[in-house]
Amino acid sequence: MKRRYEGMFLIDSAACHEWAAADAEVRRLLERIAADAEVCVKFDERRLAYPIKDRRRGLYVLTYFQSEPDKIATLERDARLSDLVLRLLVVSGAEVTDARIAELQKHTADQSLVPGSDGRRGDERGPRRDYGRDRPRRRGEYDEGHGGREGFEGRTAEARD
Repeated sequence: MKRRYEGMFLIDSAACHEWAAADAEVRRLLERIAADAEVCVKFDERRLAYPIKDRRRGLYVLTYFQSEPDKIATLERDARLSDLVLRLLVVSGAEVTDARIAELQKHTADQSLVPGSDGRRGDERGPRRDYGRDRPRRRGEYDEGHGGREGFEGRTAEARD
């Protein structure tokens, strides 16, 4: 019995200059295991956190497909042998609704799924933000507004103990 899976392929963007080449490679790998591809869309092209196979950039391809569970190991092996695929992650897609699949099928496959992405995401960090202001205070941190030592709920250290 076939089950739905979600696959995230990391494709070598230097080797696949066009979306058609990346799409063809992903579909070729899925056809080898007799999987039914429901969706295959470009997620985003990003700079990698660390080099993988001497590559600094990669194209992420999001797929949803139906396959026999015992064929997933074959897909992972074929992806490791492929020159274009840098990494592959396959997880169960049982919680993905048919409405989400239909929404992704309407999406233009060659445009990034990440909103506002221009294909250079990850190169620029953008403006710096003070992330500490939005988080709750930790035990032992001073609260500047109240003038005392307070924890998560605003109680003093003596009231907590």
